[in-house]
Amino acid sequence: MYNFRILYVEDDPIALENMALILKGMFSEVYLAQNGKAALELYRKKQPDIILIDNYMPIINGFEVIRQIRKNDPDTPIVVLTAHDEKEELKQAIPLKLEEYLVKPVNIQKLTTLLESIISRLSVHQDIQLTDFLKWDSTRESLVFENKLLKLTKKEKQAVTFLIDHLNRYVSSDALIYHIWEDEIPDESHNNKLIQLIYRINKKVAAETNRPYKLIENSYALGYRITNE
Repeated sequence: MYNFRILYVEDDPIALENMALILKGMFSEVYLAQNGKAALELYRKKQPDIILIDNYMPIINGFEVIRQIRKNDPDTPIVVLTAHDEKEELKQAIPLKLEEYLVKPVNIQKLTTLLESIISRLSVHQDIQLTDFLKWDSTRESLVFENKLLKLTKKEKQAVTFLIDHLNRYVSSDALIYHIWEDEIPDESHNNKLIQLIYRINKKVAAETNRPYKLIENSYALGYRITNE
């Protein structure tokens, strides 16, 4: 099983259930949606690493879901499934930066090989150099400064790991809250908890490295991110 998250969008409940069984054997987290509106809500809350989506969806069709995602996210790998191999559809798909466009019935071996290829590409880093003095050790899920691991609490590590998984991309406050406090029912207090958590992380990293460095950037409109750009 790979430590990645996938969003699978399919309106046919039988196809959804059958594919979900396959995906749950490959991914640590599998999010399921049966219409385009639910797909967008899950995407915004969970920030999946990969999206697998049927084009013909109720409420909002698949291509429109992808267009909404691509407004602020040009990088998340997206695979489209469709019942029709039509040239007009393919023309629509070109500007959406899709990984693949697969016609149903999907060859499961071809799909799993494609997903494994995407996972392999996403997994290329073991150590990620964040600055000239700080790096992220993916194997130990730890920040490293001068060959020493920076001590993080459980929730601090959850926050940093999640943001590293989405390196150079903003993650919404809701997505972070759902990830860090997944065993709680989020309420208004969690926004303040998140702000305080991010503040403690940045303060700790600045103190440990003895530099005026802010590890986690924030944008009121977009959320939080860690960047090495």
